[in-house]
Amino acid sequence: MEKYRDMTYTVRKDGRLYKKIEKNKQKYHLYDTNKEGLYKQYVDLKYKLENDLCTNKNEILFKDYAQKWFDLNISSKSNGTQVCVKNRIRHMNKYIGNMKLKNIKPDDIKLITTSMQKDGLLDVVNRTSMDCKRIFQSAIDNDITEKNPCVNIDKVKYQKEERIPLKISEDKKVLDAALNHKYGTFILIIRYCGLRPEECVALNVDAFDEEKHVFHIDTAAEFVHNQPQLKETKNKKTRNVPIPDVIFNKVKEQVDMQKRIGSNFIFTKETDKFSMWTKTALKVHLKTFLNYLNKDILIEQQILKKELKKTTRDKSSIKEKIEKLEKEKIKFTYYVLRHSFCTMLYYAGINIKEAQRIMGHSSAKMVYDIYAHLDSERENSDERINSYINEIYQ
Repeated sequence: MEKYRDMTYTVRKDGRLYKKIEKNKQKYHLYDTNKEGLYKQYVDLKYKLENDLCTNKNEILFKDYAQKWFDLNISSKSNGTQVCVKNRIRHMNKYIGNMKLKNIKPDDIKLITTSMQKDGLLDVVNRTSMDCKRIFQSAIDNDITEKNPCVNIDKVKYQKEERIPLKISEDKKVLDAALNHKYGTFILIIRYCGLRPEECVALNVDAFDEEKHVFHIDTAAEFVHNQPQLKETKNKKTRNVPIPDVIFNKVKEQVDMQKRIGSNFIFTKETDKFSMWTKTALKVHLKTFLNYLNKDILIEQQILKKELKKTTRDKSSIKEKIEKLEKEKIKFTYYVLRHSFCTMLYYAGINIKEAQRIMGHSSAKMVYDIYAHLDSERENSDERINSYINEIYQ
């Protein structure tokens, strides 16, 4: 018996090389004319046996192979990535999960993408198609199927919803409200330091540099079943973010309070001063702050709604007033605040590369898109072109 790498084999009388593998009382016989070819078969078979892929390949269902693909390729990734990919596979399984891999056609894949578009899932439809393509390519590489039905599926083109930064008048109201609200410091740090909410949740009291007026950002929170866990920042780099004077005292007050009680984190649960906020707390605290910010409008709406229930006259005018008040509310997400911060960097004259560093982006693309959009607004091309021509010819 001869050996090649980690494989032993025998040479038959006809000159062919032979290798036998046995697992669960099932015998597999491999033949080839050279060691390299036999070894390739050996490695492929070992992989299939270890991952239970040696059942009749014509009978393998998409959902079963997708799960094995996930276990081999995604299970070692971050929890956030795992959750996103699981959700995308769930969308695939809804339509093709119980179909045999060999029977899935391009039209079956198109059904997934068109259905997701109808459901308004435009932001994940292309990623779902990409994952599906990768799953089928893996099946091809492992001789489970011969064709990839995703190859000619076109990307879905859609207009991304534009994040509109806060107006100056709204900004001032947010600042005034935040300076007097229990969750206000969190809001102010995202708005005026541009941190991601996950980074703000993970802020350690030691990240606050009182002397230099900066935050040292090197961690973020990742939510697993609603509970926060510490991880590296998105671009895996430490960055120093300046704390503007307008919020510095408010931030220092929060940090000093947490230090007095011996907490490591700047923001903690009300019921446990040593634990970070949960994902649910993030949502609830934002809603609480927005209600506080819009309290006068909410009171007016409540009065009108009571009047609406009592009156027997035409109710349309009251409904119009309620709708008008709804439009007057200041509404935003944490990422709209972050977008507003990036917009502020543009008007403050911060160059794109520095803005990228402060924002913590691994690429300058997102900052460039915001800057380019603001440039186009500032240019006022029609007026400048007319002005230029008039100067020449008059």
